[in-house]
Amino acid sequence: MASNGAIPPPIPEVSADLKFDGGVKVGWAPVKRRIVNSLKTQGLLGYTDGSIPKPPPSPPSPPPPPPPPPPAASTTTTTTTATPTTTPIASTETSKATPVFSVTPSLEEWVFRNDRAKGIIESHIDDLPSLMPNVDDKSAKEVYEALNTEFAKKDGMRKLNLSTNFSNNSGRSGRMP
Repeated sequence: MASNGAIPPPIPEVSADLKFDGGVKVGWAPVKRRIVNSLKTQGLLGYTDGSIPKPPPSPPSPPPPPPPPPPAASTTTTTTTATPTTTPIASTETSKATPVFSVTPSLEEWVFRNDRAKGIIESHIDDLPSLMPNVDDKSAKEVYEALNTEFAKKDGMRKLNLSTNFSNNSGRSGRMP
């Protein structure tokens, strides 16, 4: 299922040196910025910030009406030409695909687009299942929030440690006291 009958753009391939690795070589802040930009360009940011919530399941369509009863048999013998009868089929509303930037997708569209948003997040993370073992059970919003909650703090500590180390070493000119 693709929006508006078009094939969605591919999920971007991210080179290994730009992927988030838990903060060892690549910090969370630049990766987060690239994830947000990728989500924006594909109209999927709402799946990570909660502005496009999962819609409730559609109610089941009503069953078709029963066929009409067969005509009653008569005792008079007459030759008639049988005309085929058609049973009217209850019209079910077929939902049209919503635009990719729609904030009210159908449940099927939401599941598809949520999975694409998760795919974009995962394409920017080196081995996401090792950072979040139950990633497949989460929505894109839950994955993004968990990563941001966990690694934004660590990024802040990394910057603080780097700044402290820099200021401690900047006053020294290589002389021993």
